[in-house]
Amino acid sequence: MSLTATILLIYAACLAGTIASPARSNGDRPPDEPGARRLLAALLVPALALLAGFQVAPARAGEATPAIVSGPATVIDGSTIEIGGRRLRLYGIDAPDLDQTCSDGHERDYSCGRAAAKALAARIGGESVTCEPRATGAEGTLTAVCRREGDDLAAWMVANGYAIADRSTSAAYEAQDRHAWGRRVGLWSGVFEIPAERRRMRRVSAAL
Repeated sequence: MSLTATILLIYAACLAGTIASPARSNGDRPPDEPGARRLLAALLVPALALLAGFQVAPARAGEATPAIVSGPATVIDGSTIEIGGRRLRLYGIDAPDLDQTCSDGHERDYSCGRAAAKALAARIGGESVTCEPRATGAEGTLTAVCRREGDDLAAWMVANGYAIADRSTSAAYEAQDRHAWGRRVGLWSGVFEIPAERRRMRRVSAAL
């Protein structure tokens, strides 16, 4: 049970006890009515304040929901773009960081992070991008479904092996992931570290 609900139950019990309490046994004299009214008011005011705050909270949350973002996009990396100064991460996928290196099918190292960013920039091609925000990530970056002329950019990145489906957030792009793996394109043509796991290991190493 939430703290708010617990407090409200306590207030309700106090109110009920005050209203239902019998006359004092000392001569069966009724309680001091002005005093009782003051006690009721003292208990009722904070309870109403809590209820008012409890009812207003959902409205505030709704007002904070970001609106659709649209305009020319700047590519930050293979899964992040910026529109009008607002940074947006493509929802449901993860791409290598710019400094990440992978191995191709001939065991040759290449900058898979830069290759992913370059592919995303080429796909956008200077066209306007429309993004529908979904949530705010741990670092304050919005995740969004972003489209260029109606085409889902995240789906295209995963289908061509430049990014992988982020199953921790969504199952939306699992089919594209399997398709890219089956064709052995992009990241799947060789060997690579899962981007999220690589970041985690780097954080662990830095903390040692």
